Amino acid sequence: MAEASLFGYISFLEFSFEQRMTCTRFKSFGYPIPHRPVEDLAFAIARFFETGGTFHNYYMYFGGTNFGRTAGGPLVATSYDYDAPIDEYGFIRQPKWGHLRDLHLAIKHCEEYLVSSDPTLQKLGHNLEAHIYYKPSNECAAFLANYGSKLDANVTFNGNLYSLPAWSVSILPDCKNVIFNTAKVVSQRNIGDNSFSQTSAVNRILLSASSWSWYKEKPGVWGNNSFTDSRLLEQINTTKDTSDYLWYTTSIIKSDPSDEAFLLIESLGHAALVFVNKKLVAFEYGNHDDPSFSISKKIRLVEGNNTLDVLSMMIGVQNFGPWFDIQGAGIFSVVLFDPLNGKHDASSVEWTYQVGLEGEYLGLDKVSLANSSLWKTMSIPPINMTLIWYKVSFLAPEGKGPLALNLSSMGKGQAWVNRQSIGRYWPAYLSPSDGCNKTCDYRGTYDSTKCQKNCGQPAQTL
Repeated sequence: MAEASLFGYISFLEFSFEQRMTCTRFKSFGYPIPHRPVEDLAFAIARFFETGGTFHNYYMYFGGTNFGRTAGGPLVATSYDYDAPIDEYGFIRQPKWGHLRDLHLAIKHCEEYLVSSDPTLQKLGHNLEAHIYYKPSNECAAFLANYGSKLDANVTFNGNLYSLPAWSVSILPDCKNVIFNTAKVVSQRNIGDNSFSQTSAVNRILLSASSWSWYKEKPGVWGNNSFTDSRLLEQINTTKDTSDYLWYTTSIIKSDPSDEAFLLIESLGHAALVFVNKKLVAFEYGNHDDPSFSISKKIRLVEGNNTLDVLSMMIGVQNFGPWFDIQGAGIFSVVLFDPLNGKHDASSVEWTYQVGLEGEYLGLDKVSLANSSLWKTMSIPPINMTLIWYKVSFLAPEGKGPLALNLSSMGKGQAWVNRQSIGRYWPAYLSPSDGCNKTCDYRGTYDSTKCQKNCGQPAQTL
């Protein structure tokens, strides 16, 4: 707990026996979905209370959604579900919710013992031990643990024989009868994938193609509020985080008849589209662990003046980790290699900058422009195009349940409903096809690459 005032001290109050249990980690675009089996989660919590812990909380217990541009970065998905016992739509995730409920009840049965004394350790064998809590009357509650990650075991405690699966804790509120074991899940299970998209009770509504309108952005500078500088500017300080997008535009003069050149662009992140003479020539991006990237591309130039437009894109601002406050974004080097004239460093030539997209400036996300003549309508909207806005009107489904948009057919962008941004999406960015196992061995120390799901699939489609 921390307390601060406008002028004064910052004080900290530390709890030595407090624990925050992370259900897993956040989703990131281009990564598999992290998953922490409830058996491992329950084991960690039970071990904490077994060895003297007194206060525990979950991160997260109820998953959430980072609407708008509030998701952290880099490349953190909109969903903040965290594989929590209750998902971001409010649905119970089984068996995680039920098994943890049973764990909580078992610990509650031991409450009077846990606050009456410190635990007494009793070794039961290799990787096997008991912690016993006594009341003044000498009555007791016990936790029996097998913290080995491979072998199940049979142990004798107080003259009785108990079976302990590997990586598990049994809870005995009377030092005799086992009322809960972390590895033995008896609560109900969802059949198959328990995500919203697989729920049979979901009412699916298809938005017909004839009801769509669109607006096509033009590459490069679009307004008179652009500005110039003789160097490449860092993106966050330039945009002041008012937009995910920053245009970098410059001219390349070609004086000889050779039309081929080699373009090398280096960026701090997070993604970029490159246009030469208003034609798309490259799209590249980083990832959550390393948002920086390089673009190496052979391009064709015409004799005379050529235009280079780079749309640098951010996908969230980093909000944790070492020196997170000085992590930059945007391109920092542009070099052109010409077969006749050699290397040309364009990093220090005059660049024109435009913050944001024209559609953002026009307010295409606003309800007031829903019927504007800016939008074009045809029976079939254009697809597989870069820098395009889509708009559709639909009737709200009946009922008061949660509503989600399935954006699996889209590429990368942001979505609004009635002017409210519901966040970024990027289903076209697939995770690596390897790294997921058909069976998950939860035993042993947990990390976020263990038991992950959805390899070869997008991190989020809803």
